[in-house]
Amino acid sequence: MTAMIIITGICLVSVVLSYIAFKQGFTRNADDYFVAGSSLGYFVLIFSLLASFLSAFSMFGMASLGYRTGFGSLFVLTVNLVPLGFLWYFMHKKTLVLGRARKWMSMGAPFGERYGKAMRAIIPIVVLIASIPYLVAQIQGIGLMVETMTEGLIPYKVGLFFIPTFIAVYLMMGGMKGSAWVNTVQGIFFTVMVFFLFGAVMSKNGGFGPTMDLVYQKHPELFQLGWNNGKVWSYPMIFGFATAMCLGCICFPQPYMHSYSSKSVNGFKAMFLAFGGICIVVITIPTLVGIASRAIVPGLSGVQADKVFGMVASATMPNWLAAMAVAGGFTAAMSTVNGLVFGNATNIAVDLYKTLNPNVDSQRLVRIAMGCVALIMAVCTWIAWNPNTPVAELSVIAFGMVAVTIFPLWGAYFWKRSTAAAAILSVVVGAGLNVVFFFMGGKGMILNPQPQFFQLNGFLVAFIASGIAFVGISWMTKPGAVESDSLSLFFHPALERN
Repeated sequence: MTAMIIITGICLVSVVLSYIAFKQGFTRNADDYFVAGSSLGYFVLIFSLLASFLSAFSMFGMASLGYRTGFGSLFVLTVNLVPLGFLWYFMHKKTLVLGRARKWMSMGAPFGERYGKAMRAIIPIVVLIASIPYLVAQIQGIGLMVETMTEGLIPYKVGLFFIPTFIAVYLMMGGMKGSAWVNTVQGIFFTVMVFFLFGAVMSKNGGFGPTMDLVYQKHPELFQLGWNNGKVWSYPMIFGFATAMCLGCICFPQPYMHSYSSKSVNGFKAMFLAFGGICIVVITIPTLVGIASRAIVPGLSGVQADKVFGMVASATMPNWLAAMAVAGGFTAAMSTVNGLVFGNATNIAVDLYKTLNPNVDSQRLVRIAMGCVALIMAVCTWIAWNPNTPVAELSVIAFGMVAVTIFPLWGAYFWKRSTAAAAILSVVVGAGLNVVFFFMGGKGMILNPQPQFFQLNGFLVAFIASGIAFVGISWMTKPGAVESDSLSLFFHPALERN
């Protein structure tokens, strides 16, 4: 029960931090609630964004993926994270400048101004659908760890409700400012704890080298890469996973919300450019822990392997320190739920409700967002009730779905010839194909190389089709009044100097 006491303490501290943000007046109006009044500085921005992406996927999911599939998962991280910070900055530098000038608060705002109301309405719907598997993965990871660390005393289905309830309370209360403060504290905590766990696991069998030698003797397939089907990882599979994760990171709500909330351009640059480097270190650690765990906690498979983070902590550390390490994984899951639920609630309130009711007052808009937080949490908890897909795979499916919005985003900022019809069709085609492939062949068709697709996975086929639709339809259609009028804003000469 030590783990639950520590985790409950973290939840209570999170609520207190959010309450302080609320009491200090940071939720007085919509601008304060949704984008923290554009007041977040360097340190909070970096750790808040870091924590909002380093999730149950990064801790429990990557430990499980490393345990089940070996070193290929590290190649996925390298291909994904090395270019991510620079690509993120390139894609979102106009989000910061235009967002501040135009008082944007939601993800659909740039799409709406560039392509019109229809596109502004489509974006939050597609992003919400894509976010659900990722949120379910976080909640699923939370439930599994509660069950593991209490040795079944608190079953999975009871654990599902525990932490999400706290998250809903402090998100509804503190808004973006409260979420950022909570994320920062949680981000520092789980970063420290994952290094403690790494040291304990590797010292169990005499250090990093001897541990990996032991794993190799029993499971040499975990160290193999190649083109043939006999390998756990093929190069097309690595590329497919990495592409989905890299492009999906750019397209989720968190970078938009943090861009709008940045206090300065320099803070924005530091946030994005530091992200990839920090992540590649922090996420590599649980992946290596997962690989090493094959020599300590053998015999896990499928969803059960998502418990390996907690099980190996219990096997290598004193009870209280193991509880702290697992609590670090919990805070990673909590902080990601913070960012993603709040971003989607903002999109629904601002892009959908306010578009339909343009005269809505600020306080009612905030209340609508609060209600959306509670509803999204409830729906995702209900879906997580019967887990059948591991956390890592659920997360990559989500990244792949949302990544198709990158084409209209790029067109909005960098291609004057892009049209609303192309933007809408590309998102519908890309998201639609992901859904079709999932129902045709399950997660395997989306994630694994398919012979009928020239060894590309379903995500890449959907992504390529989305890109072809965007470019092709843009050339075949003429920009309408909205697209033409937006050029003076989106391609203003002053933007090129930033």
